[in-house]
Amino acid sequence: MSKPAMWMDGPDVKSEFAQVVKLTHPLAATALAFWDSRPADGLVIGRDVPSRAIASLLSRIIVYEPVEGGRDLKVHLVGTVLRRRFGNDITGKRMSELFSASNFPVRLRVAMAAIEEGKPQFAVITHTHRAIGTFRIEVMQMPVLAPDGVTPWVVTFIFYLD
Repeated sequence: MSKPAMWMDGPDVKSEFAQVVKLTHPLAATALAFWDSRPADGLVIGRDVPSRAIASLLSRIIVYEPVEGGRDLKVHLVGTVLRRRFGNDITGKRMSELFSASNFPVRLRVAMAAIEEGKPQFAVITHTHRAIGTFRIEVMQMPVLAPDGVTPWVVTFIFYLD
């Protein structure tokens, strides 16, 4: 696990993950506008993502494919901001490998809710390190379709607040 990942998921960190009804980060509005203007047949990886409409957000995304019947998610694409967060390219890894056992289930549940409900899901993650302080992140998970235009995937947008 990289140093940034250890800071956020390490033993001296208390992490809280809460679903919310809206996000406050200014760039979240760009992602939501992209969702609102989606084609009638949905957003398709390779056709709609990436796109100019969200060019400023591409460094902040992770594209996941559900695996094992939705019990885990596999990373297909990761933006540069998130490569720095994890310390390397996480393409091909599973969500269960990236997050602690205490954080993984809720993250998976929110991502799968985006697919099951067919609409974006929002969350705020607060990491508090007793010696360093607090770091907050807003997350938007949006349902998309794989390049085949049929298989449901999810794209996650990450917005750092502090």
